[in-house]
Amino acid sequence: ALAAAWDVGTEFEPIVIDMLRISSFLRTAVAAKASHGIKHEYRFFKSLPLAVFREIGEGIVPQKIGPDKAQIDLKELVFDLYEDYQGILQYPGGKEGWLKDYYPIALMALTNAITQSSFYGNIPGFGYEKAFKGFHQYAKDLGQVVAQKGGSSGSCSSIFAVRWEKFDGASLRFNNTELLNVIDMTPNQPIPIVTDTTTNKQMNIFKWIFSSYFTLVIPSAKSVAAITQIDGGHLPTADNINDMLNAVRAETGNTVIYCNTVGEKAISKLKEGKLNMFAESADYNDYVSSWRGIPIYLEDALVATETSVLD
Repeated sequence: ALAAAWDVGTEFEPIVIDMLRISSFLRTAVAAKASHGIKHEYRFFKSLPLAVFREIGEGIVPQKIGPDKAQIDLKELVFDLYEDYQGILQYPGGKEGWLKDYYPIALMALTNAITQSSFYGNIPGFGYEKAFKGFHQYAKDLGQVVAQKGGSSGSCSSIFAVRWEKFDGASLRFNNTELLNVIDMTPNQPIPIVTDTTTNKQMNIFKWIFSSYFTLVIPSAKSVAAITQIDGGHLPTADNINDMLNAVRAETGNTVIYCNTVGEKAISKLKEGKLNMFAESADYNDYVSSWRGIPIYLEDALVATETSVLD
């Protein structure tokens, strides 16, 4: 059902299914085709019209709802796979067999890049150069960092609340003509590459290029909120987490919480202080899977070494 929701057609559904198996982030995200190939146009509203009461026979002042149009470019994720030509020729199934077995590695590289960029964007040292803006940048720019806990730069973590929704919430957009393009650069014979520039030693290889276009769209402030600068001595309070969820609260969309193991432990400590155990119970469990009914997901892309460059 999730793969079908991407609306990529039967040709690319197996690719989406494999990506969803690899990435818990993509299993919770809303993804859809871009409106214009490798560009996406969307609208956002800065304010709502003001409703008024009127007497019968009286008029009202007309109001214009001014939706602002925005356009965002999709960014190309590209990488190549290659191997010594003899290693591939002698591989069970030859070129096709080698590509089939290494295909999951290529998808893992793709999903890792999408996920990390979605959180850290193009921030040096954390995201990818020339990537799209990530949740960290949007939360900061939109004033949606609800608390900075004052942890030590270089050993901090963040917790995010993201409201996924195609129209007015967060969404991932991909090329509306093809999800993933695999180009065989050596269809007929191997090509040489230099392995030692001093001696000009060369190796003959077979090579493929993988290319895909993605971007993260945040059309409203109620798409993302964050608690930052968390470390072992500077933990979020219950009020902080409630404030974060209230900052993205809306009648539409699917809201989730993302954190790393530091954030998960911090949330568990809030439960620990309220935990009661009965005499007949032999199991101790401070695990928290949701907050106010909103699911909490452990996300490996969120690091515990965040610095002040993110603030």
